[in-house]
Amino acid sequence: MVIFSVHDFFVGTAAMSHQPLSCLTEKGDSPTETTGNGPPTLAHPNLDTFTPHELLQQMRELLIENHQLKEAMKLNNQAMKGRFEELSAWTEKQKEERLFFETQSKEAKERLTALSLENEKLKQELGKLKGKTERSFEDLTGDPRVPKAEAEQEVEQLKTQVARLQAEKADLLGIVSELQLKLNSGGPSEDSFVEIRMAEGEADAAMKEIKTSPGPIRTDSIDTSKSAEGTRNYLEFEELTVSQLLLCLREGNQKVERLEIALKEAKERILDFEKKAKDRSETETQTEEHKEQEKEEEKSPETVGSEVEMLNLQVTTLFKELQEAHTKLSEAELMKKRLQEKCQALERKNSATPSELNEKQELLYNNKKLELQVESMRSEIKMEQAKTEEEKSKLTTLQLTHNRLLQEYNNALKTIEELKRRESEKVDKVVLQELNGKLEMAEKALASKQLQMDEMKQTIAKQEKDLETMAVLRAQMEVYCSDFHAERAAREKIHEEKEQLALQLAVLLKDDNAFEEGARRSSELSPLRSPRAYG
Repeated sequence: MVIFSVHDFFVGTAAMSHQPLSCLTEKGDSPTETTGNGPPTLAHPNLDTFTPHELLQQMRELLIENHQLKEAMKLNNQAMKGRFEELSAWTEKQKEERLFFETQSKEAKERLTALSLENEKLKQELGKLKGKTERSFEDLTGDPRVPKAEAEQEVEQLKTQVARLQAEKADLLGIVSELQLKLNSGGPSEDSFVEIRMAEGEADAAMKEIKTSPGPIRTDSIDTSKSAEGTRNYLEFEELTVSQLLLCLREGNQKVERLEIALKEAKERILDFEKKAKDRSETETQTEEHKEQEKEEEKSPETVGSEVEMLNLQVTTLFKELQEAHTKLSEAELMKKRLQEKCQALERKNSATPSELNEKQELLYNNKKLELQVESMRSEIKMEQAKTEEEKSKLTTLQLTHNRLLQEYNNALKTIEELKRRESEKVDKVVLQELNGKLEMAEKALASKQLQMDEMKQTIAKQEKDLETMAVLRAQMEVYCSDFHAERAAREKIHEEKEQLALQLAVLLKDDNAFEEGARRSSELSPLRSPRAYG
């Protein structure tokens, strides 16, 4: 296929228009008349240099090239029609996927409503169980064998433990708020894990204090203390399970809202792509006879394909998030079933053994630890979401600039076409150079924006790698925390040894002072005794 520039084509036609043909000379027209359409300053070719045979050959070559260009334009139009059909099929697929996601979101909402109803039922059952436990506690305290003073002491101890736990909870909330501020300022991974380890250490101390807390040890009040501890542990366990269920429900609601927002964004992008496809189809029908637009049309589908790939990736991520939400909902349902079974088992059992009480305490401790870990992970997720939103905003700005440059480029192409139509008789080289310069500037701007998009993709990949390294950093932080606690214990031991040595030094100094005073007194008495001895 022969390809030549538009400028050469117009110059060639202008030159051919100034060449006098043999048929005109035969009819009597003078060869010196300016019958051409080109500019008057263009130099006329010499007839001595061109023979009629050469002129015929040039005309044939020009006709062949024109025919080849028409065929190339037809092929390009067919290819663009095929691409448009592919885009229409892709839009239909996107609509189907959108409907599928909408159905899934509806199902998730229905499941959430069902879970909320079950949660209310569980709350009612918990209220009933609390009433039963309070009645049983009143029956136990009403026994004439147990004195009232011991019951009052146990109640006071429970109140003190509740107050201490509330104070520890307030301290933990203060630590969490400080660490969240540190996370917002910088260093999300390290501070969050420090929060977990500190919370675990305080929880360990709380559990040790609860286990070693002094209580009334009497033969008469053993049964009542066991029953009171059983009811207290049962109530704490039930409150923790309810809080866990509420947290799961909140997470499900937040994920459903995020997915709905993402679906709305996908819908808006699909509509934008449909509008772009329509505009491009219109521009393709208008610019079928020009060769410069072929390059633009070859570049534009590549950008559309990249945007389509980005949308496909976003749709897959949304689908994964929906699957995760479904899995978490199923886990919440399983947790509810387990809790119902445990409630039934607790109703059957009236008295609890000390081994079961220890297991319940361990479960409570593990639940608290898991809640703290969940809170820290939520803070990390919020930070990552903020970063992704910033990157999305940057990408949207880049896309807007990219679209604006494309519009400017299309406008420049339209102006070039209009100028070519108006000035088909007289070609102005200066205007063509300016337009070519504008086209080059637009292409350079597009290339720079594409480079920026690639850099953003590379940064996203680096951040994903950093997320993978988070697990390693967590393990390191756990090791560092264990070393820190070991060093702390060693320092406390050293401090105790220093205090003992200080006490020993004080005793030795006192003995030394006493010894010095005795020596001084003996030295004072020795001269008094010496004359008596001589006398």
